Amino acid sequence: MLDFQTSLIIKIISAIFFFISGIVWKKVLTLDVKNYHFIFYRVVSSLLFLLLIKFYFLYFEVDLTINDEFSPSIYDWIVCILICLFSFWGLYFYTKALQNGRLSFIVPVSGITSFFSFITSILIFNEIISWSKYLSFLIIVIGLLIHQKNNIMKIKFSKEFLFTLLSNFVWGISFVLYLIPIKKFGVLNFSIILEICVFASCLLLFVYNDKKILPPKISNRDLLYCLLMGFLIAGGSFLSNFTLILFPVSLNILIGLIFEVLILATGFYFFKEKLFKEDWILISFITISSVLLLI
Repeated sequence: MLDFQTSLIIKIISAIFFFISGIVWKKVLTLDVKNYHFIFYRVVSSLLFLLLIKFYFLYFEVDLTINDEFSPSIYDWIVCILICLFSFWGLYFYTKALQNGRLSFIVPVSGITSFFSFITSILIFNEIISWSKYLSFLIIVIGLLIHQKNNIMKIKFSKEFLFTLLSNFVWGISFVLYLIPIKKFGVLNFSIILEICVFASCLLLFVYNDKKILPPKISNRDLLYCLLMGFLIAGGSFLSNFTLILFPVSLNILIGLIFEVLILATGFYFFKEKLFKEDWILISFITISSVLLLI
């Protein structure tokens, strides 16, 4: 088993990979493109990268100190595939949110993901509910009501908020459920299966929406961006899944909170985005809520 310091470094590297990939996503996704077209090119790159890692480990007989051998039943396969297909919609809604909103708002508000993760942990793994978790839930609800009070009165939610909330819901649940197939398939094998399911989901969207099996060609610039995202997300996903079995959910959340400041600064600098009073209130409430979940 890796020591704590090495494990922490791995977790931070995975967070940095996801952080940079969010910036790249924001640069390539515009309202005049279909998000799953870019997801397709990204996932092809991710799959190639993960398969190269797989072949490298097999060839050099690398020991991850964690069982990465197949030992699943048919039931395990079904559960794994269902979790992966469900998780795809987190990526779908996240990229839709980036098309319709501000990076400096979307990523910090993704702290709501921690709430859904803890609720899932309680229901699936019987985690003990403390007073701080109840208070955390109350703070999030109050923050959401304040942020969307005008839209609630009009029975209307902004696309930026709605897609962000949907992606948080899917990923918050998926993040905890990943532990189930990882124990059966191993970290690397599961990461590959997850990307294959994302690939299959894109193909289904092509057939259903576009009436064809392959996406249209994209510019060389965007293709290079997708290749970069493929590397970043494959590496970040593999390392994140790896640390999921090394760290409790709470520590994963805490490290994510550290990067909120970087994300806010990036949104301001690169995209000249502006946060309004309601945004700051919601982000502050989510940050306080996430810290309470650690108690």
